[in-house]
Amino acid sequence: GVKGDISSVIVHQYEAVHKDDQWEKGKPAAYGHRILEYDAEGSYVKSLALTHTGDTIGYTTVRKENGETVEEVFHSLVNGRTTRTLMARVDERQVNFEVWEGETLHFEGASYFDSRGRLVSQVRVVENREVVNHFVYDKGLMIKSFQEELSGEISGTQLYEYTAFDEMGNWTKRLIYPSEDRIVPELITTRVYQYR
Repeated sequence: GVKGDISSVIVHQYEAVHKDDQWEKGKPAAYGHRILEYDAEGSYVKSLALTHTGDTIGYTTVRKENGETVEEVFHSLVNGRTTRTLMARVDERQVNFEVWEGETLHFEGASYFDSRGRLVSQVRVVENREVVNHFVYDKGLMIKSFQEELSGEISGTQLYEYTAFDEMGNWTKRLIYPSEDRIVPELITTRVYQYR
């Protein structure tokens, strides 16, 4: 989680470029630009999806019941589509979800959390095909994610390296490597935190 009394986080994603013996921001990526907004209790309440120039292309709103997120609705300003994710907590370690567009169920699944509340795996069933996304942490930071097929085949591995932090200890620069080799990162994600 994040540290401090945060009102919003501005996130940008760039191609990684090697310059002066370090990895720097290159051309802005096509996706990965957004603003996340938090309420006074520190709960995520809304996000804006942006182009790299700052134009809003969509937004997500959150509905809570008794402090628990039960629905997220994404509105695309590009194609006019709206998707709803309905969530139901099974227990402190599992939340089931369904993703709908209108009356069509696109996929369903379950998110699983560790004792610290971090997402450690997510099972998704899409068109009768089950995949599991895994998330690995070290010292409170996600350092790896990968997808596992029912056959046991692993794909979509990404490794994460954090290279800069702000005065509150929140990361401000993350390198994303597209495989296990950790030689050449594909993307750099930056975060700017707005504190209350």
